[in-house]
Amino acid sequence: VRTIFVAIFFAVMMTLTSFAQTDLEAQALAKVNEIRMANGLSAVQYSASLETTSVVRANEITTKFSHTRPDGTDWYTVNADLQYGENLAEGYNTADDVVNAWMASPTHRANILKPDFTTCAISTTTQNGRTYWAQEFGI
Repeated sequence: VRTIFVAIFFAVMMTLTSFAQTDLEAQALAKVNEIRMANGLSAVQYSASLETTSVVRANEITTKFSHTRPDGTDWYTVNADLQYGENLAEGYNTADDVVNAWMASPTHRANILKPDFTTCAISTTTQNGRTYWAQEFGI
């Protein structure tokens, strides 16, 4: 029983650390929430479930930068029960730069300022010196 408990404990801890928010991702989420609150909206809450999805999407866009997944399906098929909005970006190295770019784009801005969204996760991955960002929203 003790061996099983230890094995389960380490499996859970590995899962949690695999998808833990980085400082860069947390900074971007904090900036998004500053903007939302400055616009009279409530802050979105970090979602571990959406984090799993955003990790998948950040990795996928390194091979095909699109809201269509590499297998040809729509972006939301990663987790259709949780995802309701997506912002993507590449080439931005700071949280301020990526959030400012999203705010300068009408469709990305609309996602950030959508009152219905209550949860969010942002993931990054770097490949060949370029940073790829996936921001997923839920309700």
